[in-house]
Amino acid sequence: MVNSYLKLQYNLLTRHFTATGLPLVIAPILLLGACYLVYYLLLQYPVFGSYAILLGNFQLLFLLTEKNRNDFLKNTFNKKDFYTIRLLENVLVTLPSIAILLSQSLWLDAFILGLLAVVFAFLIFKAFGKSIPTPFTKKPFEFIIGFRRSYPLLLVLYLLAAIGCYVANPNLVLFCAVGIALACVLYYQLPEPIFYLWNCQDTPTRFLLRKFRRGLLQCFLFVLPLLLIYTVIFSSAWINALIVLGGICFLIPFAITLKYVAYPREINFPEGFALVLCFSFYPLIFALLPFYYVKAIKNLRNYL
Repeated sequence: MVNSYLKLQYNLLTRHFTATGLPLVIAPILLLGACYLVYYLLLQYPVFGSYAILLGNFQLLFLLTEKNRNDFLKNTFNKKDFYTIRLLENVLVTLPSIAILLSQSLWLDAFILGLLAVVFAFLIFKAFGKSIPTPFTKKPFEFIIGFRRSYPLLLVLYLLAAIGCYVANPNLVLFCAVGIALACVLYYQLPEPIFYLWNCQDTPTRFLLRKFRRGLLQCFLFVLPLLLIYTVIFSSAWINALIVLGGICFLIPFAITLKYVAYPREINFPEGFALVLCFSFYPLIFALLPFYYVKAIKNLRNYL
């Protein structure tokens, strides 16, 4: 039963990958390339790189504890197979990161990540009440769903930011603000049903501009408190907070634009690669944003 489940998951992953239009043989190369990129960033920024690895894996492990998914597994498999599957999933998800941490002799970080992988196999996170309340309205939906999927990560980032303020570490506070902004970018992976757009009376330009405005306002709701506290405590370095804020003003619209370039499918390799390019060299966004904006407008004309 466990082998059949793992084969099924493998087939699903291969179908998702081949849907991007790339041959399957490239998948291991891309995985190795991603691991090397994480390794390189860890070499350049050992402290914040290790934080980023731990937080990224924490979010992935949290997503695997989703209640409906685990209820399905419990109803399908016996107790032994259920926990075997959960442990295997967590180990497979965290194994590349653990190997990278061990390669840099970050034994404690690797141990913490391994411990999280084991602990999360026995956890199922349930929303309190009928659903977790959010500070967002129903339209658009991205931040509602994204917040409910990532609230533990956001809590950890806010906690780290508080520690950064307490120990007078401005870089840690900025790291947390950037981490929250990147989490908001990932909220735009999920496309809405086509009939949502059919019912919209806006032109493609007005539709995108409205999405930009709402996305920025909702992202600022998360980030601005940290940046305001940063400017008060580290007043001599206020320009850094302004730079982060300016970066977010372009990053969120770029993520929204990529979503509607790919629409109605989810963001795949081509759009994800453009996003990674901007992360590696941010000034590229000033060239890529207008280019993809035109493509998004052209694509939206098919649905609005």
